[in-house]
Amino acid sequence: MKGKEQVIINNPWHQALLFSLGDLNQTKDITEEKDILQIINDRSHSIIRDKNGTTIGARMGRPEKAKMRKLTGSPQVLFPVGKEGGKMRCFQSALELGKITAEFSTFFCGKCQKETIYKICPICKSQTKEQYFCADCNLTKDQKCDKKKEERGQQVPHKSYNYKKTTLDIKTEFNQALNILSMKTYPDIIKGVRGTSNEEHIPEHLVKGILRACYGLYVNKDGTIRYDMTETVVTHFTPEEIGASVEKLKELGYIKDIYNKELKNSNQILEIKPQDIILPSCDRSLNERADDFLLKTTQFIDDLLVKFYSLKKFYNAKKREDLIGCLIVGLSPHTSAGVVGRVIGFSNTQGFYCHPYFHSLMRRDADGDEAGIILLLDCLINFSKKYLPSHRGAKQDEPLVLSTKIIPSEVDDMVFDMDITDRYPLELYQAAQEYKYPWEVKIKTVKDCLNKPEEYEGFLFTHHTSSINKGTVCSSYKSIPTMMEKVAGQMKLAERIRAVNESDVARLLIERHFIRDIKGNLRKFGMQQFRCVDCNEKYRRPPLNGRCKCKGKLIFTVTHGSIVKYLEPCLFLAEKYNLPPYLRQNLQLTKARIESLFGKEDTKQGTLKEWFEK
Repeated sequence: MKGKEQVIINNPWHQALLFSLGDLNQTKDITEEKDILQIINDRSHSIIRDKNGTTIGARMGRPEKAKMRKLTGSPQVLFPVGKEGGKMRCFQSALELGKITAEFSTFFCGKCQKETIYKICPICKSQTKEQYFCADCNLTKDQKCDKKKEERGQQVPHKSYNYKKTTLDIKTEFNQALNILSMKTYPDIIKGVRGTSNEEHIPEHLVKGILRACYGLYVNKDGTIRYDMTETVVTHFTPEEIGASVEKLKELGYIKDIYNKELKNSNQILEIKPQDIILPSCDRSLNERADDFLLKTTQFIDDLLVKFYSLKKFYNAKKREDLIGCLIVGLSPHTSAGVVGRVIGFSNTQGFYCHPYFHSLMRRDADGDEAGIILLLDCLINFSKKYLPSHRGAKQDEPLVLSTKIIPSEVDDMVFDMDITDRYPLELYQAAQEYKYPWEVKIKTVKDCLNKPEEYEGFLFTHHTSSINKGTVCSSYKSIPTMMEKVAGQMKLAERIRAVNESDVARLLIERHFIRDIKGNLRKFGMQQFRCVDCNEKYRRPPLNGRCKCKGKLIFTVTHGSIVKYLEPCLFLAEKYNLPPYLRQNLQLTKARIESLFGKEDTKQGTLKEWFEK
């Protein structure tokens, strides 16, 4: 060091440094009013680009998800428990009363001369005959009533239904199910539905509900067991990343790696086949693991085959590795067609990894949305359109059609523009500097391979990664417990990021979420029902004595706390970030409406500002 402004570099590589600085062998005064990069480029032998490049803004996507799907009430069987099931909708409550009153489909066994709710007689196992109940004659017959009645001067047919309101001896039905399963004990809670919602009021067999409860499984509206995940695209993997052995992958058709070398070790890179999937198997404390779900479902199916259908076991799965090679059905919301896939391994994430073709066939978008899987055999033996609710839209998100083979040219065309090259040409970067359109630079895409032998394989990538399991497995949005803490974290982040306008973030939070929630709950408060804490009965208007007919206590279904929970945070955000006057006035008017209904608060949340400033 020589003085305060002179540096002597005694190193054989000093020429490289001097070259990047413009080979400063002589003193040059820098008097121009230019930025540093431009000054260096004026003196450099080659152009030095801005490392930051061009930045674009993006909003936060949805948090990751991987869990079993549960209907309202978390039922384990599509069998009605009526009011006798209590607020838990469980068979244990109904068994205490000894009966269930609900609408059931009606069948008659000619051999046993008994009425039943099943198509197969639970006593003699013979086929039963469907019965029709005439609401006008109040009679049950083998066929629809052919009588007519006069209504408004016209002759109209009697109303016949293949179901009727029945009081069922649930102890007898339950014991029959236990005898089929050869079980003397059963789980502490087995949950059903309040009432069947399908057109013919056909229930599932009680045996399935008992078995599902034994394995901690829950039923979907179509009779299957569903597991939902956040969709994530993958084109390549290594055996080590997905926990699959080299021998097993060879059995599944993975013979060579992407460099055409024979598969010998667990670190070789393989290209995923279009209908193979990798399921999430993250830490159990974070979420319900897909391998646990699949293992329990295969065991449930095997027990069902043996004990209910008198067949042999199919899966015989005892550990996670036994699930590799199992077939599933992939399905996304708002569609009615499933696609058959094959499990090849598990990742330590909460994402549904599979080929872009697989995502595109399930739905339009290829990444970040949600999709579910059903074990194929579960779908084949337990799914029925007869179980689906009778309302419009019930057939969405259901496997009414199964695709067994993916044809690339028939998937959604969004994936056709996906790059599949191993490097980008210099022209791409030059075009990016000039803000040209993407199609002005020729890069190999999926579209170039359609209807050719290479449409199924040969995709490449530009950058390597150490492991698909590295990175954030669970985002802080999921780990932070309360919404208020999430908002505080979001605002702190917005203040630190130069590309983000924190005032705009605060405005969007209030306009798109908080104010809608407050006003919506305020409106619901005046239209709410009242619920009994004992029997779960709901009243549009409470009885004069203030009690349910079962003598239980009635409570609000919309509370004061649910209305005002976001009010103070909204007011604080509006004040701190100096939001537009119209928005602040809107909040003040909303606060005045709440106070006119509930009165003013005697105490203030004095620590709220301090909490936001933590």
